[in-house]
Amino acid sequence: MNILKFIYMPRFHFSIYNEYLNAYRKKINKIPFYIRRTASDNLPIFLKYKNNKNLVVTVIRKIKGNKEILKREIESICNTNVIEKTDCFLIKGNHKKKVKDYFKYIGY
Repeated sequence: MNILKFIYMPRFHFSIYNEYLNAYRKKINKIPFYIRRTASDNLPIFLKYKNNKNLVVTVIRKIKGNKEILKREIESICNTNVIEKTDCFLIKGNHKKKVKDYFKYIGY
C-alpha cells in the first residue's frame, strides 16, 4: 500500500506542473514577437550615452517576429517615438525600467 501512495503522489504533482507549462506556452505563443536573451540570460535592453552624456538613448536588441506591434506597444508605454533599425529599436530617453517591467509582465 505504501508503494502505491509513493507512485501516485508524483503523478499528481507532475500533472499540475504540466498544466501550468501548457498554459504558459499558450500565453507565449500568442505573442507575435520574440525577444532573445543575452548570453548572461538578461533582457537585451541597454542605455547608450551620446553627446558627452547629454543625450540618453534606450536600445532594445535581438527582436524577432512582428516588429510593428512591439513598436506600437513601446510607443504607448514610453510616450515617445521609437526608431526602428535592423534587429533593434532606439528610444530617446532613459526608459530601461519601463521596458524591462513590460517584458517581464508579458512573460519574457
